[in-house]
Amino acid sequence: MKNLFSLIVGLLIGALITYYFFSPTGMTTPPPLTMPSGIITPTEAKKLSDNWTNLRQQYVDSVAYEAEDNRSSWYSIKDMEYYVNYAKDSLNASGIRLYLGVDTSVGPKGLTTIFLVPTENDKRSGTQKDISTANGLDKGTNGIPPGQPYPN
Repeated sequence: MKNLFSLIVGLLIGALITYYFFSPTGMTTPPPLTMPSGIITPTEAKKLSDNWTNLRQQYVDSVAYEAEDNRSSWYSIKDMEYYVNYAKDSLNASGIRLYLGVDTSVGPKGLTTIFLVPTENDKRSGTQKDISTANGLDKGTNGIPPGQPYPN
């Protein structure tokens, strides 16, 4: 009887250990990482930034309001997650579009800003169209200094 009790306790402990290590919520194996499409390398990002510097910066800065113009916007992960969740859950959005804009609250010629708007599938054309009645996301912080190229 004593051996039977030890066997049952051993089987229960073994089952619990097996469940812990091999269950989907176990801590031993992280879920597979799904990379989004469009990922670029740091080298490619630097090339894009260098292209902007060589082909656009002089012209953009020449029309900016009394300062070097902004060339990047920073948003916290938390704000981005909240915005994506708002777009998905409240609007049934299928994507996010980024726009360049000019913020004239800083002066008459303004400074560049980057803002986000949710998009939806256009069933007729098969393309993405802006949800023009939805709130966008702006007010990210600019680079320091504003014209600092990648990597900042």
